Amino acid sequence: MSKDNGPDLFSYFGGIDLFSSSSKPEQEESQQQPASPAPSEQPAADQTQAAATNQAISEGNNSEEGNKIVNLAAKRLKEQRRGRAGDACEDRCEDEPADREDEEEEESAEDEELDEGAADRAELAGGSGNAEVGTDNKAAGSGGPVKKEEKKPEFNLATFIAYAGHTLSLTKFFSAEQLADLDLEAVRKRLEKDFPELSKQRTKMDWDEKKNLICPMVTGGKKGSFFSQGLKGFFFRSKDLFAHKEPINILAARDGYYEVRENPIGVFVSKTNVVEELEPCREGFKMSLPKIPEFLFAQLVNLFYDYACFDVEVMGVFYWDTENERYFLDVPQQSVSKFRVDACYTEFPPHIIKVAEIHSHNTMSAYFSDIDDTDELGTMLYGVVGRLQKGTYQVFYDLKIRAGVAGRFISLSPETVLEGAYPEGETKRMDPVRYPLSWPGRVHMTHWKLRDSMEGNSHD
Repeated sequence: MSKDNGPDLFSYFGGIDLFSSSSKPEQEESQQQPASPAPSEQPAADQTQAAATNQAISEGNNSEEGNKIVNLAAKRLKEQRRGRAGDACEDRCEDEPADREDEEEEESAEDEELDEGAADRAELAGGSGNAEVGTDNKAAGSGGPVKKEEKKPEFNLATFIAYAGHTLSLTKFFSAEQLADLDLEAVRKRLEKDFPELSKQRTKMDWDEKKNLICPMVTGGKKGSFFSQGLKGFFFRSKDLFAHKEPINILAARDGYYEVRENPIGVFVSKTNVVEELEPCREGFKMSLPKIPEFLFAQLVNLFYDYACFDVEVMGVFYWDTENERYFLDVPQQSVSKFRVDACYTEFPPHIIKVAEIHSHNTMSAYFSDIDDTDELGTMLYGVVGRLQKGTYQVFYDLKIRAGVAGRFISLSPETVLEGAYPEGETKRMDPVRYPLSWPGRVHMTHWKLRDSMEGNSHD
């Protein structure tokens, strides 16, 4: 695999060799032990007491009895610290009552920090992670960390949303009856309809209860092209799929769409022909410029007929002048033969854009050859005129038109791009018209010389 393409899907799941087996790809997981707390700068008595606390935590082993021991140890340590603080300030507390109050507040803060430290150690030792170690919380006996229950926001008619420089009433998005059942995620989903950047992966929703204000914040997140809908994730890069896996994942690859699922058995990657969540689409082309004038096209067809007498191909190019808003037809310098045109395109200023290249197949049928497919790589219009014949009063011909998209092609009806009527399935016909005398001088036949009589058939 080339370095420019980057890692493929299999490399993220352990490599193609591992992936080919039925076992689940191995993923390295760092086993980092929690760092030991730094030694506290405490007297020997404190350190002894702390050691006893840690031992009690270990012996507690997630049980209610262990939590009570933690509480008792923390309480004794608190009392010792208060005793030392009282002895140190005994002589001055009578003269400085205000200082005493300040010290008590500081001690209380230190006690709270100590209690939190004891809770952290208890959690690391396998006991309850109750933040309020100094209280006898019966819920701590469950053994798991006790999470602080978040208060559900209560929205009302005075609730506003502050985002993108605007302060918007919540009632602009929800009715008064809906407010009671709303949560922040519901608000985010509604805002995402108007602000697509507020996706679930990129957005944090803050609620200021005092100000009654909702503040969505785009956290940035990783760059990438993906989104989630229900249980499905849709991705354009394997890296994004691996980092944001959903139960069902759709990966857009060069050769189509792949469905990726992972379970305890392994990782399953299967090509899928239909992605139900995607909108249907089809090929097409819509002309934004005016149609090419019928008279200019008639001039080119008459030039083609004159050279069909020599059994050679010729090419003309239609341009659009963006400043004067008009078409003009150019016949560039070209060397021609029965099966090939080698043209040297005329150079024009930037406000002139190339719209269509049309060449002839002399007396052969009108079709796009392999040479045409290889050469016509621009995103523009292409045409071929064939079976050129001259009747008593008219020129007869067949016509094919297509739109080119970087080497891919969309077949079009001639009426899509040309003025006039071009019945499908019928030989086209037009009256003879004159074309500029300068055009034949730009066409150089490989095996034939231009006859002097040809100039007699051409007019400015």
